[in-house]
Amino acid sequence: MGEHVFWITSRAAGISALLAASAAVALGLLMGGRMSTRKDLRVLHEALSLGTLVALAVHALALLGDRYLDPSLADISIPFLIDYRPFWTGLGIVGGWLLALLGVSYYFRTKIGVARWRKLHRWTALAWALGLVHAVGAGTDAGAAWFLVAAGMVVLPAAALLTRRLVPAT
Repeated sequence: MGEHVFWITSRAAGISALLAASAAVALGLLMGGRMSTRKDLRVLHEALSLGTLVALAVHALALLGDRYLDPSLADISIPFLIDYRPFWTGLGIVGGWLLALLGVSYYFRTKIGVARWRKLHRWTALAWALGLVHAVGAGTDAGAAWFLVAAGMVVLPAAALLTRRLVPAT
């Protein structure tokens, strides 16, 4: 495992970020759509969101130690620059930056204005979707049954709730 520790760490952190983000999106949609009256969902949503941001940072930064890919700081932070599956990786980088900016914006919502912040926060679903597309397009585990089951358990409910939110009831 020695020479692959950075690659394995990055993969594990990326999968963790996807799972945590999917759960956070689902909880956010439950709260925003007033489908749940539980008061503790906000705390759990915030914890999952912060966990996602930490996992994203580990996912990207661990790659700096990978000698096979050998990316630069620019490769992991500037979309579409890296040689490894540049389109799919670029979408992930865009999604990661969006999640970081939108996630941190929560702590500035009173300065932004709560109503404006809520409108801004809706873009989190796009950032999540970009991360999902990145995982499927660039992820080395995307075709593995264990990954599909694990991701499906949190991605499908989040996607169903997002669809419910976006498609008007008839």
